[in-house]
Amino acid sequence: MDQQAQPYMLASLTRPHSEQLLQGLQLLRQDHELCDIVLRVGDAKIHAHKVVLASISPYFKAMFTGNLSEKENSEVEFQCIDEAALQAIVEYAYTGTVFISQDTVESLLPAANLLQVKLVLKECCAFLESQLDAGNCIGISRFAETYGCHDLCLAATKFICQNFEEVCQTEEFFELTRAELDEIVSNDCLKVVTEETVFYALESWIKYDVTERQQHLAQLLHCVRLPLLSVKFLTRLYEANHLIRDDHACKHLLNEALKYHFMPEHRLSYQTVLSTRPRCAPKVLLAVGGKAGLFATLESMEMYFPQTDSWIGLAPLSVPRYEFGVAVLDQKVYVVGGIATHMRQGISYRRHESTVESWDPDSNTWSTVERMAECRSTLGVVVLAGELYALGGYDGQYYLQSVEKFVPKVKEWQPVAP
Repeated sequence: MDQQAQPYMLASLTRPHSEQLLQGLQLLRQDHELCDIVLRVGDAKIHAHKVVLASISPYFKAMFTGNLSEKENSEVEFQCIDEAALQAIVEYAYTGTVFISQDTVESLLPAANLLQVKLVLKECCAFLESQLDAGNCIGISRFAETYGCHDLCLAATKFICQNFEEVCQTEEFFELTRAELDEIVSNDCLKVVTEETVFYALESWIKYDVTERQQHLAQLLHCVRLPLLSVKFLTRLYEANHLIRDDHACKHLLNEALKYHFMPEHRLSYQTVLSTRPRCAPKVLLAVGGKAGLFATLESMEMYFPQTDSWIGLAPLSVPRYEFGVAVLDQKVYVVGGIATHMRQGISYRRHESTVESWDPDSNTWSTVERMAECRSTLGVVVLAGELYALGGYDGQYYLQSVEKFVPKVKEWQPVAP
């Protein structure tokens, strides 16, 4: 047989061989043969092979190959895992299949999360996402957040926003904490026909336990885009709603909303713009820094609203600069490097910058960020997987091929491949 045919023959045997291997291991486990570990939950004992468990779970791999005492033990006790869930995960290790249902997922997902069995965890999340409805989406969102299931949490949040008018009538909605409710009704993607829906939802939540919750009304009203309510609706609230009439802070908020309708000069303030942006708001355009002619360097920033064809001024940069990089990360605008104009003893001079600053749209303020390792102007800046990259550029003497990235979790710049 020539050598060229051998890879074909080996490849054709791959699938039957893997199936035979799994079946053989499963039979050995069922007969308790060659098993070197017993997993104990209460009175139940589950026999298995360390090497099989370690192959599908980093948790078990660390347990059986590290310096933990379990490495030498033939029995390990679990106190915080459901027996059926642990049994299902062991079955998955030997068969590659797992049964997920409404009855099993609440115990199986925490077990898969603890044991770091990623595929089972992924399937549990996919199952819960397929089960989302108005009556359970808040509970699933909480469940996902508890176990760090980011994608499931995002899917549940999106479902809540897209179906808010149904969700706000459910028992789960009335059992929300004040902080949870605040987060939901502040969301720009809340899908409502009018802002009145948001107000009535808050009012219903407060009346569910008015004695305890009335104190939160003014704070929650900040989440309602009050200027988007009609003058008639605002006036009726002011005159007839005793919850608002008896609260000085609430009356002040309504007064500010009425000023929007009757005093046009209030419409251009930054806070008013924030409170009047529509739900599912269209994106805006920012013009940041730059140059005006040959010599003037700008520190100003402006925001353009396509829906009204208008610009407003925002907080300026800490220093005039141009030829910088700019990107949006975690809903903040980052201005990176560039050439900045400084003053020394009344004389202006320019220098290439390694400094970075970020703008928070909620407070309209700039903050200093950890500076880069190198000065860079005319650089490339891009966001990837929640991290900010600065690529190449010019440091005043040389063109650069170096690249560094900013990691928000540790608030530092780290070098990457050039």
